[in-house]
Amino acid sequence: MSNPGPASTQTIHPSNLASNQAIRLLGVLTGVNVNATGDNAIPIQNTTNFSVSNFIVTNASTSLTTAVAAVYPAANAQGTAIVAASTALSGNTGATVVNQLTVASTATQSTQNVYFRVTTAQGAAATCDVYVYGYDFSNYNLTNPIGA
Repeated sequence: MSNPGPASTQTIHPSNLASNQAIRLLGVLTGVNVNATGDNAIPIQNTTNFSVSNFIVTNASTSLTTAVAAVYPAANAQGTAIVAASTALSGNTGATVVNQLTVASTATQSTQNVYFRVTTAQGAAATCDVYVYGYDFSNYNLTNPIGA
């Protein structure tokens, strides 16, 4: 068997794609304090034009019984909510639970951050991790689309 060449290193975050035809990780924020209301900026990686398809909350430090949050394209609840403002995080009952929040708007975005806004605090110390998945349209060439 011939030598396939030098070894290479692969990383899993953030993912890069050459087309807009797959959902990929757009951003992640770990250790979000859900016992304090306000905005938590999630940096969007390697794209200038995207649509959120999935918003995941996991790794809750405790059962999130009262925390409520939303996701916006701009700070201070500006723009059309990506995840509705009244979204309870009560589905996150522990560190091993993965909760997919309902995406309210899949409109394309061109921001460098989206904002996970805690609107009702947990009432006791609590953290969680949040993941943003979606379609990356920044590599799509509108003048010569794939298959044209």
